[in-house]
Amino acid sequence: MPNNSKDYYKILGVDKNASQDEIKSAYRKLAKQYHPDLHPNDEECAKRFKEVNEAYEVLGDSNKRANYDEYGSANPQDFFGGGFSNFGGGNFSGFDDIFDIFSNFGGGSRRRTSRVTPGEDIVLNVNLSFKEAVFGCEKIFKVNLTSKCEKCDGTGAKDGREFSTCPDCHGTGEVTVTQSTIFGRMTSTAPCKTCNATGKIIRTKCDSCGGKGTKREFKEIKVNIPAGINDGQVITMRGKGNASTKSGPSGDLIINVSVAPHPLLVRDGIDLLLDLPIPFTTAYLGGDVEIPLADGKYTLTIPPLTQPNTVFKLKNKGVKALQRDNYGDLLVTVRVEMPKDASKKEKELMQNLASNSSNYKRVKAFQDKMSKL
Repeated sequence: MPNNSKDYYKILGVDKNASQDEIKSAYRKLAKQYHPDLHPNDEECAKRFKEVNEAYEVLGDSNKRANYDEYGSANPQDFFGGGFSNFGGGNFSGFDDIFDIFSNFGGGSRRRTSRVTPGEDIVLNVNLSFKEAVFGCEKIFKVNLTSKCEKCDGTGAKDGREFSTCPDCHGTGEVTVTQSTIFGRMTSTAPCKTCNATGKIIRTKCDSCGGKGTKREFKEIKVNIPAGINDGQVITMRGKGNASTKSGPSGDLIINVSVAPHPLLVRDGIDLLLDLPIPFTTAYLGGDVEIPLADGKYTLTIPPLTQPNTVFKLKNKGVKALQRDNYGDLLVTVRVEMPKDASKKEKELMQNLASNSSNYKRVKAFQDKMSKL
């Protein structure tokens, strides 16, 4: 790999063996994190956003990724210092890449390029309340998308049948191309442009979509938000995006999730955390305190002589784990609050309590050690 090449895997924070789905997920997360709209006038974020897009442009394309893994560049000609445009007087500008020269030469394996492309993804944002995220909900989106024409089943031909065999490729979807090179005359194959590599041409266009095979329309899409979803996570619905205009699969519907914070509860994974302030009298005497849950309220009993920072665990009162049946816990940390003022009688009472050192074992142990210094 050339020394001046960028480490696109490192930029996206993925392993070299990462799947295309993992690369796509990492890209979406980083693109959202560094998007210029969220960081106006921040040059560093703009630079990172540009790098993330550059990395995904290469790693998100299987052919470019293969070239990058082998040569350190998405364009293999970069590995040879700018290509062969002046090598021996030959001109290679007509090839997609250097390997097209050998694509059908000497009985080697043929690299076939398809012109079938998937439809574009649709990206939406959804704002959830804390309760909706914890317990799940259903949301309905009204989306303006490109959908497959039902009348012609996306073929673009009348009744989905008015086709004829392409006269240029004879139904194969490919044509043979012969070119003169410095190695002699070489033959390769290329996608047929006449039929868009389908092998068929439309004889009579569909009167509903005009031969496009797709229509633009508003559709209502129901999305089940799973219980336990968290802020910043992404829901991907495969094939629910725009239909392809070139006989490929539909794109995805990508939903970025934002969750409003709870006024008192803090989420930590599937656990919920609560800082509970109580007066020192409740800590001393004990008592019942009402606390919030994700879906209501709960009465917590504070035992007498509860120490500051004691943590009470309420099992299964947290958040449901995504795609699993187990629940987190509610962890309540007691914060004992002292009064700002006290009456004379209250002070006398406290002095009487303080005089009994047997009630304060750690204080007595500390004082004993201090006396020996």
